Amino acid sequence: MNNSFEIEFGTSGYRGKIADDFTYEAVKLVSQAVCDFLTEKYKGSFPSKKIIIGYDTRFLSEEFAKISACVFCANGFNVIFADTFTPTPVIAIKILKEKALGAVNITASHNPYNYNGIKFSPEWGGPALPEDTEILTKKSNELLKAPRYNYMDFGSAKKSGLLTEEDFIGYYTELVKSKLDLKLIEENCGNLYPFITSMHGTSKGMIGKIIGEAGYEFKEIYEERDAFFAPGFAPDPSAKNLKEMGKMVKEYNEGKSKKTAIGLAADGDADRYGVLDEDGEFVEPNIIFPLLYNYYIEGKGIKGDAARSVATTALVDRVAKHYGFKVIETPVGFKYLGKLISEGKAVIAGEESSGLTVAGHAPDKDGIYTCLLVLEMLAYYKKPLKVLVEGLLEKFGPIFTKRINVPVDKEKFKAEIDEKMEKFPNVFEGRTVTGKNATDGYKVFFDDDSWLLARLSGTEDLMRIYGEADTEENLDVLISAFQRYLI
Repeated sequence: MNNSFEIEFGTSGYRGKIADDFTYEAVKLVSQAVCDFLTEKYKGSFPSKKIIIGYDTRFLSEEFAKISACVFCANGFNVIFADTFTPTPVIAIKILKEKALGAVNITASHNPYNYNGIKFSPEWGGPALPEDTEILTKKSNELLKAPRYNYMDFGSAKKSGLLTEEDFIGYYTELVKSKLDLKLIEENCGNLYPFITSMHGTSKGMIGKIIGEAGYEFKEIYEERDAFFAPGFAPDPSAKNLKEMGKMVKEYNEGKSKKTAIGLAADGDADRYGVLDEDGEFVEPNIIFPLLYNYYIEGKGIKGDAARSVATTALVDRVAKHYGFKVIETPVGFKYLGKLISEGKAVIAGEESSGLTVAGHAPDKDGIYTCLLVLEMLAYYKKPLKVLVEGLLEKFGPIFTKRINVPVDKEKFKAEIDEKMEKFPNVFEGRTVTGKNATDGYKVFFDDDSWLLARLSGTEDLMRIYGEADTEENLDVLISAFQRYLI
């Protein structure tokens, strides 16, 4: 094993390249670290000894999951093991259903095919918070230097009764159906023809099953398991990766069908979503989020505050303000948003990187449920998605968002950024600074409601600059000037 690296639990667990730093041995050590962490956390007095273990469609994911299960069983935990590849939000729901201590999920989400990962979620169902991941990182690296783990083979774990294999998806599907307005969705089945994709991932057949039972005709593409995710593309429902599906949507709508096509996508582990409008154009998450928030209040009558990450659109704030609610801003990372949902502090939570969930559902992002909520919203308003987007921007906009990645020397950046932001001019590109925020990175607000944010990538030598303004031209000017000022 290559021990020249360190294990680090980032925003969504530990990830690495398969056969390089993500190996059978690494999974054993990280699993043992989680066992040690739980033993210390509960001081041996466990409210439950159940651990949920699932996995995605990547190369060797099931084998990695079995290895992790064998470590947990050897440490005396009771493992409930997924009987097939399983979406991240399904695992979150399973934690809550079983009142488990937590879950281990073998997934690298939307990363390229040659990556895999191990994600730990605690008893409340969302991603582990920093106070937990810091301990897990420390314990994993201690074990990396002095390897130690308990282990028993998979067959013996099953025979001993410490491990059972179960279907996780059936319960999740019925739960989702109980939360949706299925009657409303059914009424619109004669008007819509959804194109659906799991991007060769874990949500294969799940959206189709629910809407098929509601009378919809649909087309599912990229559905078969493919550990390479079609060479050259990661299972990320981005505008770039959904271009081919966009062409299919557009071609269908240029035909003579009485139905209108749209596109619905989930990433490899189904925690992120992608939506295409009637022209096959990608609708940014920074638009879908405020659209759904507005629908929750106006259409479903579910009223309350929203939560968003520091890098997410202020359109959410404008919707909240219009209805007399507030927005809770968090650092980047869905763990913070999931915790707020878990604690009942928001009715909807989302981020610009395609993560969203709602009150009463999984405290982790859910691409499947988000896509279904979009269908429900379209059925309620009985208007094309493009028209709903135009209406949102007319009422609460105009607004344009953008993110760029800039290569930087991280240490140099960290050494200089505090002083630069302290000396940031009161007037910048003709706009008056109205406030600053250091929740996660460095955010500057201006008197015309535009804003800029700079933060370092957690995994690469990059500075990410985010911005929002009333026109694309103004946005480009602001981001370019901010980059020049910081570098």
